[in-house]
Amino acid sequence: MFSIKKFIIIFFLLIPISNSFGAMVTHNQTETVNQSSGGIVAGIEFNNDGTKMFTSYAQVNGSEFYIQEYNLSTPYDISTRVYAGDGERCELTGTHTGKGYQIYDLDFSSDGMKFFIVSRHSGGDGRLPLGDRVYGFDLTSPYDVSTCALATLQETLDTTALTNGSNAGDYFGNNRDHRVQSLEINDDGTKLFLTFFDAANADVGARLYEYNLSTPYDVSTLSIVTTAGIELPPTINGATNPSGMRFSANGKRIFIISHNDNNAAIVQISLSKAYDTSSFTIDGGLNLKTGLSPGNDEPRGVAFSASGLKLYIGNDIKMNNADQ
Repeated sequence: MFSIKKFIIIFFLLIPISNSFGAMVTHNQTETVNQSSGGIVAGIEFNNDGTKMFTSYAQVNGSEFYIQEYNLSTPYDISTRVYAGDGERCELTGTHTGKGYQIYDLDFSSDGMKFFIVSRHSGGDGRLPLGDRVYGFDLTSPYDVSTCALATLQETLDTTALTNGSNAGDYFGNNRDHRVQSLEINDDGTKLFLTFFDAANADVGARLYEYNLSTPYDVSTLSIVTTAGIELPPTINGATNPSGMRFSANGKRIFIISHNDNNAAIVQISLSKAYDTSSFTIDGGLNLKTGLSPGNDEPRGVAFSASGLKLYIGNDIKMNNADQ
């Protein structure tokens, strides 16, 4: 039987001016993190000063889902992490559990008083209607996930009203592999961005949808922005199987992680206007397996330090007798 090893991998990322990507990325650290049984790192986040790290975990058959917290004695240095303990984690009460359901990406509000996650079903929408959901949780104090409480939910992501009519292209109901896997919310909570794995369509690797929220941070009020959105062909590194997404601090760049073995990659997209996908340029991608040493075979989740000079990527590797 395979064992599953989970890592957080850190790279230095130095692209302060140019839109070029990949040439100045170097590996710095690889660290193992504790996780719920059977979990694989799916989302990574830090608090504003980098002294806390949070991880979400995808579990295929789990009955309980958690956000786990680590304290870092040196900001953004994951080698100094200490697990805060089960009493400080968030049990995601209210999310849909059962065979096939998985929690994916994680994002906090700018003040740390809310966080958001996406949930998918491993069978895809075509097998299980309404399998894709986005949840919002409230906290009673900033970044204290032990105080989490479900506050808002959108469970109709698979309907045509929320998937069709935008620049991301239309979703057709027979595409079994249409699955939500990553999210970002803008600083004032009025826009939500979701990526969907869409590999059942041979011409599309991923779709990035942009939504307006009529009530800030309330995902139940979202509506698709028909003049925006990005359709990403699988020929672009990082667009095959999106399993993590982050915006730059100024909202003018998007980074998407692809979890896809030999095509494990990250793609960078520049926007003409902050948090507006109606006008964009795909800068390029970096193959995380062959373009770096050591390579990252199965990346999930992505985060940055506050300066943008450190990039963190989750990883799950299935191995027999090998280690990495």
